[in-house]
Parts: sequence; C-alpha cells; structure tokens
Amino acid sequence: MKTITKKIDTIWFENILAGRKKFELRLADFDIAEGDTLRLEEWGGEGTERKFTGRYLEKEVTYLQKIDLKD
Repeated sequence: MKTITKKIDTIWFENILAGRKKFELRLADFDIAEGDTLRLEEWGGEGTERKFTGRYLEKEVTYLQKIDLKD
C-alpha cells in the first residue's frame, strides 16, 4: 500500500470535512489502487498567491472505477 498526495481546493476540502463530499474524481494520470491512502492537501488563496494551507486529509481508497475515454 502507498500514499498518493494531491492538491485540493478549499471549497472541496471543506465539503469533505463537513461530510457532504464522499468521493473524489480525478484524471487517471497517476497509479492508484484500492487500499492505498489518498492524502488531499488543501490549497487556498487567489491567483498566483495560491499555496498549501497546512491542512490535509488522509482517506483510504475503498473503491476505484477507471473509465477509458479513448473509445
């Protein structure tokens, strides 16, 4: 099992914390499997001033659906 770190915007981070957001959709540009840990680091600010806020969430990947859009 491994940990994959990704950035997440403040609005989505807050929705996860509040329990309103239960899944994450991402482009399949990285290797991930069920059982891995997804570390979501909150990025906030405006324009070029966006930066890591210091807050993060770690969630275990319990379900993974890959969709091939090449067809």
